[in-house]
Amino acid sequence: MKIKPIYGTSQMKLKDKFKLIRKTQGLTQTAFAEKLDVAFRTYQKYEHGTVEVSMKAFLSLTKNHPEYALWLSTSSVEPEVGQIAPGNNTPKMGKDGVPAELLNAAFEQTLTTSIELGWITPKEGVNFSMLSDLLRHDFVQQGGRLIEQAEDDEVKTTAV
Repeated sequence: MKIKPIYGTSQMKLKDKFKLIRKTQGLTQTAFAEKLDVAFRTYQKYEHGTVEVSMKAFLSLTKNHPEYALWLSTSSVEPEVGQIAPGNNTPKMGKDGVPAELLNAAFEQTLTTSIELGWITPKEGVNFSMLSDLLRHDFVQQGGRLIEQAEDDEVKTTAV
């Protein structure tokens, strides 16, 4: 699995990454400082660059937002394992179910890898999208909950 660098963030300073996460979350400096358990004035100094971000604040941020841990430390993402950058709308598995888009992407990656490794051989007339439909059906039949985004942005959950 190859880690993907995010264009334009490799030179981003940690203070700017903190600010981007805060703004992406729609939080004020005060609210974000409270969330990180640091003093408001200290957090302001982080964003202004007059004080380096402390390890305590860094660890607190990764605890509150583990999905950004890889990006914070390396400026790279790995969406397949839930490591994203702020503003990245990659679907994530949640308590309400699995986004259909995530299940489809996982199946497509598994299928591609299986073909590349020679485990399966595509045959003329075989439509792999039917396998994807079967996987989705079986997933729901086994008790999984599938979340699908309709074209009108309405969310539909499929369960047994």
